[in-house]
Amino acid sequence: MTPAPLQGCRVLDLGIITAGAATSALLADMGAEVIKVESPHYRDPFRLWAAGDPAAGSGGLPPFFRATNRNKLGISLDLKHESGRAAFLRLVANSDIVVENFRRGVLGRLGLDYEALRSANPAIILASVSSQGETGPDAGYVSYGSTLEAVAGLAWLTGYPDGPPTISGRDVNYPDQIVAIFAAGIIATAWRVRRNGGGGTHLDLSQRELTSFLCGEAFLAAGRDAAPARAGNAQAPHRVQDCFRDQDGKWVAVTVDAADIDRLRTVPGMGTPRSDADLDTALRAWIASRPGAEAVASLEAAGIAAAPVLDGHSLLSLQHQLWDNALSRTDGGDLVKGFPFQLSEAPLRITRDAPGIGSHSAEILTRVAGYSPAQVAALARAGVIELEPG
Repeated sequence: MTPAPLQGCRVLDLGIITAGAATSALLADMGAEVIKVESPHYRDPFRLWAAGDPAAGSGGLPPFFRATNRNKLGISLDLKHESGRAAFLRLVANSDIVVENFRRGVLGRLGLDYEALRSANPAIILASVSSQGETGPDAGYVSYGSTLEAVAGLAWLTGYPDGPPTISGRDVNYPDQIVAIFAAGIIATAWRVRRNGGGGTHLDLSQRELTSFLCGEAFLAAGRDAAPARAGNAQAPHRVQDCFRDQDGKWVAVTVDAADIDRLRTVPGMGTPRSDADLDTALRAWIASRPGAEAVASLEAAGIAAAPVLDGHSLLSLQHQLWDNALSRTDGGDLVKGFPFQLSEAPLRITRDAPGIGSHSAEILTRVAGYSPAQVAALARAGVIELEPG
């Protein structure tokens, strides 16, 4: 069997919420041994999000937490305590990568900045996923997805002509979701380079920079012309691009180009609209007079791009028709978030549910850091670590 791409790689995951934790979840999916490090005094906030959600499954863990922490081991370790910091550095000495997305300066105040990590392991890779990057006047500011989309330019582009800028919201949180995919890629690359003798490094991964890059084409002309205007669903040069309600109140998305006008005239009952405004009105009335599935079938038969706007229930029912890997199931049968890509030779899969608090503290400290069982027990009595209950 082909080994996973990151087999043999060990990651210490200080990440929380999405940006950091989802980055290291992808590393775990690709075969790395990822150790999630939480504090007895500060948990990953995702442990408390939607805790009563029925989708939490048998483990009682919220879906957000399960999605960003599957395939990981877990240790509860107080990094503010001298003994906890010493234990973490012993883990660093036997690891390859540290991932973090704290506010800038937090690692330094803990005595765990890049220089401290490199003293413990000269070949360590530190991946810092942050809102505004390591340097610059805004580096220390607290941010959320909303403010990142604002300063990156994405919110300005999103919305309707007469409406305000629009943010994606916490359930999408575009800057966090997208940085995790890019960050996992560059971290995996850095690890491969290190294996080939390139040494360790400190990776500075800015969510704001990445978000601006991904919508940069829209702003390239801003120095010469007015900033791009919000257009809602419409987008030149398409003659019409919008969503329309069918007779049952469901939505259908349609895009019509200039080359499609003659094809549109072949659609039964459509007529021959003369202007774009007439075309929009005709489509709206035509779709409103029939079931969405019938409208989509007729438009597709004429070569017009059309599709139903699916809700969650509809999407789930179409596995292996519209998607294969976006969602997955744990060994217990619970449906969880899947993978943004798949590998044919070493398929990504979920082999372990997200860890409970301190689930693997004793194992990790003995196997990786070299502590004796008596030393682990002493750390637990001192409150430096938490052990799994029972």
